[in-house]
Amino acid sequence: MEPSSTSTSRPVPPCSVLPIAVVDDDRTFRVGLAANLRDDGHVVQEYVAPLAVDDGAVLVGVRVVVSDYQMERENGLTFADAVHVVDATIAVVLVTAYTTRELEAEVDVRPFLRLCHKPIDYDRLHQLIHELARSIA
Repeated sequence: MEPSSTSTSRPVPPCSVLPIAVVDDDRTFRVGLAANLRDDGHVVQEYVAPLAVDDGAVLVGVRVVVSDYQMERENGLTFADAVHVVDATIAVVLVTAYTTRELEAEVDVRPFLRLCHKPIDYDRLHQLIHELARSIA
């Protein structure tokens, strides 16, 4: 399936096979998060830095991207917007330890995006992932 910038409906896979990309420049956090999601049965790809999403190739098949908000090269909002432009059916969850009213307002106007606060409540993260994936399918 070709990624597109228009919203096209596609079925949401069962929770146990939801394809997820984890993007975080902190190795320990990325590996731990990916392991937790794999333990839940998800297919997880790990990336050290924000993906080069301009051609969409790395996002084919991905339903959810979980990314750190604060990365060395790019902030999570910019990255989430780039993902959404390439494929409007991909959900994005940004993980952050730093929340401001401004950040929450920015997230509120993006229906494809949610925040998950550190320290991570993994049950809440799983709930966010599944709800968001279903809501933008």
